[in-house]
Amino acid sequence: MDKGIFITFEGVEGSGKSTQLELLRAALEKAGHEVVATRSPGGTPVAEAIREILKRRRDDENLLPETELLLFSACFSQSLSKLICPALERGAIVLCDRFFDSTTAYQGCARGLKINEFSCRGVRPDITILLDMPPEAGSARALARAGAEAVKADRFDSESLHFHAKVREGFLLLAKASPERFRVFDATLDKAAIHNAIAESVRDEFRIL
Repeated sequence: MDKGIFITFEGVEGSGKSTQLELLRAALEKAGHEVVATRSPGGTPVAEAIREILKRRRDDENLLPETELLLFSACFSQSLSKLICPALERGAIVLCDRFFDSTTAYQGCARGLKINEFSCRGVRPDITILLDMPPEAGSARALARAGAEAVKADRFDSESLHFHAKVREGFLLLAKASPERFRVFDATLDKAAIHNAIAESVRDEFRIL
């Protein structure tokens, strides 16, 4: 494999992105591939520092939507230059928990702001795995996983159900607009069943499993 493969995982909070990414990572590594797993925002020391600002709710100062968008843009630029593009250039498979589609859904559809093309410099995922579920179910999972205090402190987990419904709507619109890239899976199913469906899709697409 001369060129690397870039696969992103998207979905509302609590949809199981991290779990499915790790299951696919294990399967790919077992098959002998170099896999780089990362997340957005984050992935490098600088990007992780920005992530902390983006995720943590503060009592002393609200983060403006425009500031939020610019910080996400900075994360994309940093992680692409320092981690993702070098890995793809050496032929690795990059799995990313969220990427610019989340920014489009969260800041574009839910907050009405856009900036992705500038920060990502034309880099696009080869396929995007969308784990779809109702926001009520996702929020309940996030609450059970992290606890009430952690959810309250997280700027995105603590948003209203109406906000998360707009995010889900945004993801589904993106998938409809780019069917050649998106693969949509029912995230309410058993995690083993979802993994098997994802693995089959990746195998059919790239012949790497």
